[in-house]
Amino acid sequence: MSLHAPETKKAAPNASGSVPNRFPWWRSALVLALVLIAAGMILLDGGINRPSEAGVVMDLPDSVGAYLGFNQDVTEAEKRILPPDTEFAKKQYIGGPLGEVNCEIVLSGSQKNSIHRPQVCLAGQGWTILHEQPATIPLPDGRKQRVRVLTLSREIGARAVNGYFVYWFVGRDKTTDDHFKRILYTSWDRLAHRVNHRWAYIIVSGMIPEKSDPQAPAAQRILERLLEFTRDVIPAVEKPGVVPEG
Repeated sequence: MSLHAPETKKAAPNASGSVPNRFPWWRSALVLALVLIAAGMILLDGGINRPSEAGVVMDLPDSVGAYLGFNQDVTEAEKRILPPDTEFAKKQYIGGPLGEVNCEIVLSGSQKNSIHRPQVCLAGQGWTILHEQPATIPLPDGRKQRVRVLTLSREIGARAVNGYFVYWFVGRDKTTDDHFKRILYTSWDRLAHRVNHRWAYIIVSGMIPEKSDPQAPAAQRILERLLEFTRDVIPAVEKPGVVPEG
């Protein structure tokens, strides 16, 4: 089964050179309304605030295709910034066509600030987002799942380092690649179904060889292989009851 990298569209930078965020006002209003309704329900019945069972397995596989996985330590910055009941699974995979792939799962605890928009923390780490687009991955069981692909660049000394960052969110029984849709699901499911999702944030990332243009065919082939790796890891980390958003 072959995968094709999604067509990229370059966002217009602002005067500072960074890619601006676009978030329609009506989405903010809708999110706020649902959050307020859910908050009222919590006051009426505190039991709704208990997190549900996670939709992921917090144990990354020892191998994915030709890659062998090796456990990685959680950074001190992650431990310091995120709540103490946040759970992590983190491995580096080597040996396959890409040479090296990093994979991480961050599972929220009782506090919801474990999960956030990755664009925020990436910018804080010095990365510039060159492109952002969704990609649809055909899974081995015939279903499809959407993920979000970021093309990143960072200056290290006198050279630019480029890479791809693939991520998505997994709730108790659903997935999404959209942070704001995740907030809507959270509010609606708490209100309508009394489900308080314990969201997980899954990341697959890989680097582009030095001096390679992210838009060149060779770099796009790297992205295709990274999506192939993602396709293979999804069934290993998502529980059977999770319905992927395709």
